Amino acid sequence: MSSHQQTMTVMVLYPEHTPEERIAFEERPVPVPEKGEVLARVRAASIGGRDKELFEAEDLGFRTKRRRTERGVITGVEFSGTVVTAGEYFKEGDDVFGYTDFRKGGVTHAEFVCVPERMISHKPVKLTYAQAATVPVGCMTSMRALQELANLKAGQRILLSGATGGVGVYAVQFAKMLGAQITAQGRFWHQHALLRLGVDSFIEYTRQEILHSEETFDVVFDVAGIWDFETMNPHLTSKGVYITTHPERDRFGIVSSFFTAKKSKYLYVSHGNCLALKNIAAFFDEEKLEPVVGSASPFLEARNEFMPQNNKITGRRVLVME
Repeated sequence: MSSHQQTMTVMVLYPEHTPEERIAFEERPVPVPEKGEVLARVRAASIGGRDKELFEAEDLGFRTKRRRTERGVITGVEFSGTVVTAGEYFKEGDDVFGYTDFRKGGVTHAEFVCVPERMISHKPVKLTYAQAATVPVGCMTSMRALQELANLKAGQRILLSGATGGVGVYAVQFAKMLGAQITAQGRFWHQHALLRLGVDSFIEYTRQEILHSEETFDVVFDVAGIWDFETMNPHLTSKGVYITTHPERDRFGIVSSFFTAKKSKYLYVSHGNCLALKNIAAFFDEEKLEPVVGSASPFLEARNEFMPQNNKITGRRVLVME
């Protein structure tokens, strides 16, 4: 990166403003990478659930207020892009994809981002920047939940909520790779897309509520965070596992499951696992996984994605740098 270019365009969110005025584009200093980091030019960045929650929130909450100060909130966790300042393992010009530390908030809705090398890998060759930007969190979360926590096996039955979101679309595909029988609950307009991705049984939850049935599952992956361990206990097999992407909402279930054969597992995504990202990239290049982009807009037209006219999409929304 040339020395004269010292500022960048950043999307800044001001949640206390009216919805039409919450997004602003400002010039901020280009960050300087620390030891163990690279500076990357962002080519595409996804919009995650946390980003949408911040946009829609009326009260930011204590932690976000402290981080925000008076300068607004920079959102975005996942990205794909090109290294412009090399590190130890990645050189200038390398195309990479990855994510930032969730605990520090988002920073990828900007022209440049500094990111630890342990949290990126080389971009899958067969994916576009927009496709690659949807992958890191969804795939890392799904692998952690289904392989490490649930130990999902071929022939086992799994129930998924939120199967059409940024995590769910990859959870479906990982479950299919592992040979599981997949039941997904969602809206009727998502049925075709989910069946194509590998779902065996689809439940339209406004017509057939799973809680009213007597079906049992070896694994319940509550991606949408709409249930809890106590509620789903009757729908678990004798040694079934319940996992939610919102463990903070089910602390009692996690503790109480210590005393039963059925379990509620605590899900978190490792803050840096470049080997897992490398394996994920290989899955895409070998066409074992399919990228899913819900919709995409140019970076400077981000309002189209934060205030969409169409909510009937499958997968994450993406901002593309032009």
